[in-house]
Amino acid sequence: MDAKAAVFAETPQASLRPMSETLAAAALEVSELAQMSDRLQALISVALIADATNDDHLREFQAIDLLVQRLHGVSIFMKALAGASPHHWQVDAKEATSGVVLSALADRLSGTVAESEPPPSSEDTSSGSMDFFG
Repeated sequence: MDAKAAVFAETPQASLRPMSETLAAAALEVSELAQMSDRLQALISVALIADATNDDHLREFQAIDLLVQRLHGVSIFMKALAGASPHHWQVDAKEATSGVVLSALADRLSGTVAESEPPPSSEDTSSGSMDFFG
C-alpha cells in the first residue's frame, strides 16, 4: 500500500478512524492555536504602545492580527469539513501523524487520547523546554 493509500481509505480497518473525527480534532487544535495567538497579540500590543511610531513594528503587529484571523478561519473551515464528511470515510490518523514531533499533539490528532481530554492551554508548562532562537 502506498503512503497516500496508507493514510486515506474508504474501507474500515482496525487502525482507521472516521475522517470527520480527525478533522474535528485538527479543528480543535487550530482553534486553540488561534486563542493562544490572540492572547499573545494582547501581550504584544502593550509593548507596541511604548513604540507606536515604529512603522515596522506596526506592520508586524498587523501580521499577528492576520495570523489570529486566519487561524480562526481555518478552524471554522475544518470544523465545517468535519461535519460534512461522510462517517464511512476512514483515515489512518496514526500514520498521518507519524511526522508530528510533539507526541501529545500527535496523540490528540490521531485519536489515541480520550476525546474528553482538552488540548493543553498556554498555561500548560509540561509540554517541554522552551527553545530560544537568536
